[in-house]
Amino acid sequence: MKKFLIKILKFIFKPKLNLPEPKSLTSNFKGQCNILIVRQHNQLGDMLLSVSLFRAIKENLNNITVTVVASPDNVNAIESNSFIDEVILFDKRKFINPLEFIKFLRKLRKDKFQLGIVPTTVSISFTSCLLCRLAKCDFTIGPKSLNGKLNTASFLFDYAIDLDFTNDSRHISDKILDIVRPFGIDTKDLRSHIYINQENRKIAQNYIIKSEKLKVGLHIGAGKIQNRWALNNFSALINQIIDEYNAEIYLTIGPWDEVLLVELLPKIKTKPIILKNLSIPTLAAIIDYLNLFISNDTGIMHVAGATNCPLISLFGPTNPEIWAPIGNNKIYLQKGSDINLIHTNDVMNIVREFLK
Repeated sequence: MKKFLIKILKFIFKPKLNLPEPKSLTSNFKGQCNILIVRQHNQLGDMLLSVSLFRAIKENLNNITVTVVASPDNVNAIESNSFIDEVILFDKRKFINPLEFIKFLRKLRKDKFQLGIVPTTVSISFTSCLLCRLAKCDFTIGPKSLNGKLNTASFLFDYAIDLDFTNDSRHISDKILDIVRPFGIDTKDLRSHIYINQENRKIAQNYIIKSEKLKVGLHIGAGKIQNRWALNNFSALINQIIDEYNAEIYLTIGPWDEVLLVELLPKIKTKPIILKNLSIPTLAAIIDYLNLFISNDTGIMHVAGATNCPLISLFGPTNPEIWAPIGNNKIYLQKGSDINLIHTNDVMNIVREFLK
């Protein structure tokens, strides 16, 4: 079915002739410039690490607006992002009703874009490639191949870029820029970013206990089981932090972490403040008030990584050089592909350095 669809699309979408050289492409953009970025195919953490791309576009192009196509899985990551002017939600669950898909296409095509981009780091999404071409874009940029695997939808792009991250230990926020670097779009600032407004901070203050005690946050869950540090380790760590610092404990709880929370609570010596069902900017505002945050390798780790709060990230099979948050007060721990090779004392030693 997909092969047949590709044949039809190749017939419909003819390649453009006499394209400008990549380095001179942006010189064609006069006056107000609208940029479309399609990244509906990744998770929350991936979207947070896309900020370097949004920042680079804003830094290198003048008088532009940036529109991002996101999914329900990652849209919260760019809520109120100061580098993004508009978000279009691509929710496949609603498309059981064909009218909903037509509404989406109308919204996608209501504005003309000078440039459409499909960034790629982990995998190629046929859907994202197609959505970019269905939008009204003067020019489109996307992957020709990823790590040696050809993109069967590369014909949908005016400029198709070979991306090879094999044995490449650069951070993911650096790699994502490779799709636009041939066009002179780049940045040296790879930090993530979550815009926190006054309303977010006002809500955050309702959760922060007014006391002189140190405040330590933890995230005990992760979507991938292999990324979860054992609950016995977390309970031992929390109790040690309480014994040594009499700290207040804050636990961020995701939609799949309720069972873990029920198991953890009887094992710890204090009643923690539970943080759940909060917007990403509000959660970031709360974490920003804490003295320390400790997290498994998961989306909330990247939220904490975008704040000023010191962060200890616990890694198992994932390469932290590529995925760990960037910053002077961001530390990761990894002792092998099994996250539980990390001992409580390994973490506690870093805790003492941060809280001394």
